[in-house]
Amino acid sequence: MFDIAGQPQSAWQSYVSEYVPQSLREAVAHLADEFTAAYLLDCLILEKGLRSRLLSNSTRQPNTPLTNDERSDRFAVLLRLWAEGCHTVVDERLFADTARRRPEELEALREYFRQNALRSKKKFPS
Repeated sequence: MFDIAGQPQSAWQSYVSEYVPQSLREAVAHLADEFTAAYLLDCLILEKGLRSRLLSNSTRQPNTPLTNDERSDRFAVLLRLWAEGCHTVVDERLFADTARRRPEELEALREYFRQNALRSKKKFPS
């Protein structure tokens, strides 16, 4: 498994950056001075969860916060799956935990998706 805690920031950044689309960075750019790998992973979890429409179910369930070790293990599993081509896999518990830890980023991504959905509808009226 990919040892998240044991990796230097530069290795983390290069490993994660290929999974983070530019649009995601743009959506949260006003919230972060620097994009660390941990921050990008959190935002990526939120983005994938929102695309899978997890928000209503996942964040309402009363779960205890994940420990750093649990988060690292879950991130590692997801990174491996994404690297193997399973790009839509989302860990619901990790999504809920991340949504609670990063509410501003969650709202910024939700707003970004809303705006883009409206733009798409204007381009292609039904």
